[in-house]
Amino acid sequence: MRVLRELRFQAAAQCWQEALPVGNGRLGAMVHGRFPDERISLNEDTFWSGPGETAPPDVPPGLLEEVRDLVRAGRSVAAGALLRGTQGADAEAYQPVGDLRISHLGPDGPAGATYARWLDLRDGVAVVERGPVRQEVFASVGHQVLAVRLSTTDPDGLRLDLRWATPQPRAEMRGYGSAGLALVLTAPRHVVPWPRTDGVVPGDADSPAMRAAALCTATVEGDAAAVRIEERPDGPVLAVRAATAVTVFVAIRTGFTTWDTPPGRDVEACLARCATEVRAAGAAGWAALRAAHVAEHRTLMDRVRLVLDATAPELPTDVRLARRAAGDPDEQLCVLAFAFGRYLLAAASRPGSQPATLQGIWNDQVAPPWNCQYTVNINTQMNYWPAETTALAECHQPLLRLVTDLAVAGRGTAREIYRARGWTCHHNTDLWRITVPVGKGHGDPKWAQWPLAGAWLSLHLAEHWRFGRDLGFLAEVVLPVALDAARFVRDLLVDAPDGHLVTSPSTSPENEFGTGDGPASVDAGTAMDLTLARELFEFVLEAQAALEAAGLPLGDAAVAGRHEVRAALARLAPLRVGSRGQLLEWSAEYPEVEPHHRHLSHLVGLYPGQTVARDPRLRAAARRSLTERGDAGTGWSIAWKIGLWARLGDGDAAHRLLGAYLTPAGGEHQGGVYPSLLCAHPPFQIDGNFGVTAAIAELLVQSHLVQDGAPVIELLPALPTAWATGSVAGLRARGAVTVAELAWVDGAVVAATLVATADTTVEARWRDRAGSRHTRRLTLAAGERTTLA
Repeated sequence: MRVLRELRFQAAAQCWQEALPVGNGRLGAMVHGRFPDERISLNEDTFWSGPGETAPPDVPPGLLEEVRDLVRAGRSVAAGALLRGTQGADAEAYQPVGDLRISHLGPDGPAGATYARWLDLRDGVAVVERGPVRQEVFASVGHQVLAVRLSTTDPDGLRLDLRWATPQPRAEMRGYGSAGLALVLTAPRHVVPWPRTDGVVPGDADSPAMRAAALCTATVEGDAAAVRIEERPDGPVLAVRAATAVTVFVAIRTGFTTWDTPPGRDVEACLARCATEVRAAGAAGWAALRAAHVAEHRTLMDRVRLVLDATAPELPTDVRLARRAAGDPDEQLCVLAFAFGRYLLAAASRPGSQPATLQGIWNDQVAPPWNCQYTVNINTQMNYWPAETTALAECHQPLLRLVTDLAVAGRGTAREIYRARGWTCHHNTDLWRITVPVGKGHGDPKWAQWPLAGAWLSLHLAEHWRFGRDLGFLAEVVLPVALDAARFVRDLLVDAPDGHLVTSPSTSPENEFGTGDGPASVDAGTAMDLTLARELFEFVLEAQAALEAAGLPLGDAAVAGRHEVRAALARLAPLRVGSRGQLLEWSAEYPEVEPHHRHLSHLVGLYPGQTVARDPRLRAAARRSLTERGDAGTGWSIAWKIGLWARLGDGDAAHRLLGAYLTPAGGEHQGGVYPSLLCAHPPFQIDGNFGVTAAIAELLVQSHLVQDGAPVIELLPALPTAWATGSVAGLRARGAVTVAELAWVDGAVVAATLVATADTTVEARWRDRAGSRHTRRLTLAAGERTTLA
């Protein structure tokens, strides 16, 4: 059984989303593989429009109570209209730096020259070969540069022109030294959110807009090789002549310092940092940089290995996609999609970088879809669903840092809009950590007025603790942030007529229900809000119990918070089941405006949460709701549904949805993937790539349930029939356990080994080839290995 690790194509990318992505968490590049005019699109993770307006608006006293009164009176449309008065500015936009263009001069080469391009997921290198010319591209973590090398066996050598191109309206290109090209930029001061593309407000010399500099240098090889800067009417170029090989290093730096500090305006200082980085890379040399990069990248990629007993056709990836969509079996595409999601997370999110946006770290538009920002009502969270389960915990760190930033930035929003303690965030944020409802009075309440992002994001801190069991992190970072998020949620709760506590105002992200006044979105106690409130409150109690069990003292504020949370949890309204056996999304069984809506917010407690998953009655209701929503959806919505079916133990339903996901985007098919395997909303959104990887992991190992205080590790809980024989190594489970080995034949476990990464107690469950169910409770010391089968 061969493990596939490459995306392979026989033609150049025809559009940006068909290019091959490389990245080191901070720098991103899309490699198109074109000839004779190559395009390598570049990004840097702090190059954004802004700084944005983040302050909450002036909200009249009593507005929130008036909204709540309108909700109680059944006037939800009016409540939504009034809530628009709480909206602040819009989030800013992630920006493209530009392109490195490489023009191959002279003859096109021999007729019928062979062509291939591929992305090696294990090595993190994008390769293009055309005739005698080979191009390799990677992004170095250690040296923080993009590295490009072109070589040829043609005796005439390479004859190239390298130049910058950028969509930024404020840009300057100039030569640098004897063999360098500089690009200096000023980002827009503001970008009005997509779908408008006419709202770009340029930065000027006096504005605090973000400055950036990019520098590329070229080193040539060959007896007659030469490189020089030439001034042309359309700008300077690096002219490479008669080279057997050329190595290009690209560095990019911005004036960004911190989210709450205006960026520096000294673009020459940015350029000087770039020069230092390319010099260091040049001193190390291509061979050393490539070897170090491959070794570092493999340390992440080699942690997990999925093998299915299925053949893989020796065909380009795009051809395989089309054939699979036409009915030809190709289960190895599932393996490839799983590996690709892990690759993308390693490329887009590293310690010290910004989190992955809606498009990871790749974007070529000044006014990109949804501003290529952080949409924290599902999409940003989905980006990080595979981080813990697929052994990329360090790649989770940028999101965890975002959460701690928002816990500071969101205090003013909680106080000024809701008169509440703690912190909150709504459905959008950005580099500048905006937390207010966006739209300036024009945002639709169905997306703008959802204040539970802080609660959901805090649960990512909880998950990082559950998988790693770092008590210091729990005490110093996780509990303070989560407790403050819980304080906000407690202050958002109001008494319902039946005596329970419900959130008010409350929405279910981006969905609506029918009323006599028209579609409405503002309610009291939606299923998503109540689920997140319950899971957050329960985690606060779990965290405090863990710290006390370890002998770590709790402060007076934490103890007081525990009493408050426990009291609120006891009164929190339960989820409701409707007349068709479905889980109700709203506080009552209202008419559905869009029965097949892409969001599945009311099912968050099934996946990625646990409160629905552990309750048989609610699980059955969730199954009914998921069935009624249907299979069709955007790429990321399909990915979520795969995870939901996995949690329901229905591997064949999940596999059916994998087929819908691995379908070429376009035509009548909503969602799917582009030939590059990048996920299509459409347009491109990377969350589906991550969601599918996480969902495949859920088919093989689950650990969200707890039995007598110990995480339950379920092996092969939802194995598809089509994956009857295979193996996986390296998946992680809650309770600080790695599934070092898991092999199965005919759907039954034949080998399983667990390794503890901290002192832990867990319960393992599996089924053997005789059909017998096994349960074993294990108490393991850190580093201890145990064999189950």
